[in-house]
Amino acid sequence: MPGFLPWPGQLLAVAVLVLRPAGSLGVQCPVPSITHGQLKPTQNFTYGSTATLECDAGYIPVGAITTVRCLGSGRWHPRVPACTLGHCPYPPAIDHADRNPQREFPVGTTVTYVCRSGYALLPDISPITTCLKNFTWSSVPKLCQICAPPPKIANGQHSGLRTEQFSYGLEIKYSCAEGLSLIGDDSIYCTSDDGVNLAWSGPAPECKVVRCPKPTVERGRMTPQMFTFPYGAAVRFSCDEGFVLRGDAESRCLADGAWHPALPTCQPVLCPQPQVANGRLKSTLDGEMWYQANATVTFECLDGYHFLDDGSMSPEDSRTATCLPDGNWTPLPECKKEDAANVCEEVHYIQAAFECDVPMAEVKTLLEIQKLFLEIKKLKAELENLNVQVL
Repeated sequence: MPGFLPWPGQLLAVAVLVLRPAGSLGVQCPVPSITHGQLKPTQNFTYGSTATLECDAGYIPVGAITTVRCLGSGRWHPRVPACTLGHCPYPPAIDHADRNPQREFPVGTTVTYVCRSGYALLPDISPITTCLKNFTWSSVPKLCQICAPPPKIANGQHSGLRTEQFSYGLEIKYSCAEGLSLIGDDSIYCTSDDGVNLAWSGPAPECKVVRCPKPTVERGRMTPQMFTFPYGAAVRFSCDEGFVLRGDAESRCLADGAWHPALPTCQPVLCPQPQVANGRLKSTLDGEMWYQANATVTFECLDGYHFLDDGSMSPEDSRTATCLPDGNWTPLPECKKEDAANVCEEVHYIQAAFECDVPMAEVKTLLEIQKLFLEIKKLKAELENLNVQVL
């Protein structure tokens, strides 16, 4: 119709019809095969739809374009990008350590750190870092360290004065000026308590004037003989004869100026009250349970018993024993019945006869006498028992 102008909406429809290729309705683009990656979304790739490339972990797109569009011709535009193995940046620098000299670091690459001269690698820390799939390096803690200079002490010095670097395991020894005592450990060493940081094994010692008083033990002796007793000095003690040590035999001068353990004492040696079978004490010390060294006691036998001494017996005789410095008595006497003593005398006599080559006939006679003596003794004992029963 002459002079007719279309509505704006009609013009838009006409433009769309003109831009859409003939036969594009129902067109789909193929699903591309991408090594180490895929398009998202993964389906309904119809004409006009878009998709974005996603690479697998550890891989990155090749180029800057990652989004493509499906054309009416059934092809993607631009071309579907590819995925390639990703790289980590240059590994981080570690103080006092060197790294591998390579330039590229794809995912999975390991880098080993080596400590420079004078620095130590802590024993429980790995010096290796790895390029991860997110293109970062695995954590790298402090690897190569040295201890700070060891502490100085007043009136003393340490062995590291000319040392510049104090590496792991290095030991430092301390000493004091003349006349002073070293209080504490005489050495410290560079170590790690937490497995991460280096530090000294303990505090530095001190130099002080420390003297202990002269140790005195009554009735005792000290070795070695000394005139002054500085910190750390050790002495041993022993007692005079007749005395025994009570306490520790050795004592040491400590930092507080005291002896440890406490000084011992020398106590008199004591002998226990002696006991004699069928006898009793006769001396004035009767009733005492313990006797000092060199004390002498006197014994007497009970009625019907006599001391046995080489075959000679006397009811009036008494015997003594003396307490020795080691706490023992001299040999104690023996109290025997007279009959028993006679038997012993006969046995000794017969033994002597054998030893002196007495003729066999005489020895036989002696044995018969001995047999008769034993029978008389037995009969006597039976009569005594009979009398007791009658009473």
